[in-house]
Amino acid sequence: MMRLIRFELYKQLKRKENLMILFMFVLPLFYSMGVWSHSEIITYTSTELISGLSFADNMYTLVYMVFIIFLFLAINSATTLKGEIENNSLSMMLTRVNKRSRIYYAKFYAQSFSWGIVSFAFVLFSIACYYLFLSKMAIATGTVVGENWLNNLLIIIGIGSFYILGISLVQCLSMYFKSYVSVGVFILFYAIGLYLKSFTLFQPFVPVHYLYKLIDSGSIMDFLRFMALNWGMVYVFNWVGNRKFKRSDIGNEN
Repeated sequence: MMRLIRFELYKQLKRKENLMILFMFVLPLFYSMGVWSHSEIITYTSTELISGLSFADNMYTLVYMVFIIFLFLAINSATTLKGEIENNSLSMMLTRVNKRSRIYYAKFYAQSFSWGIVSFAFVLFSIACYYLFLSKMAIATGTVVGENWLNNLLIIIGIGSFYILGISLVQCLSMYFKSYVSVGVFILFYAIGLYLKSFTLFQPFVPVHYLYKLIDSGSIMDFLRFMALNWGMVYVFNWVGNRKFKRSDIGNEN
């Protein structure tokens, strides 16, 4: 299984469209430079001093709010498996791998691990931007972590986990729809989730509701509630998608 995951990771690295994700690294760079240069467009108005980790937390939350990274990941996830089915390149792999479920999960694990690496690099890059431009300013503590370091860390882990939920959902959808149709369905589901989080009746079933609470509070209880629902849904989406994949007639996909 590990050999298959490494092979999928290699294929992820070769995909040029994944370079679009590097757009997220522009945000902490431009924001920190804007505050440092006292730009009229980019300002910091909070009275709370920021540490390196809290700055990374704020930038990661900003990336999540922008949504475009979600779109990039959705496109990648929709085409990672479905694209190989549609162009018949998966048939060769099926002759070497006995269990289809290993292929399905290897592709999911490779995407998730890739996103974990990108997220970790983003946090480090944000902290580097903090030290380069903000650490000596009056708004900063000048330290890597502050008093609320655990809250910052929980929020980063929570948002990263929500992205992985998106990966699992889109890969599952791609087993039922064409690649770019599954991206459209994902966007629709995301919009519905944002709408339903406003209704008390549906809130216990909407992970984005708990994610927003986690971002606002950073509390351990909100983190645990979110992670339980989020990873439970990841498991369900992977199970449903893998079940469909195992029953698909790969040779007749078009």
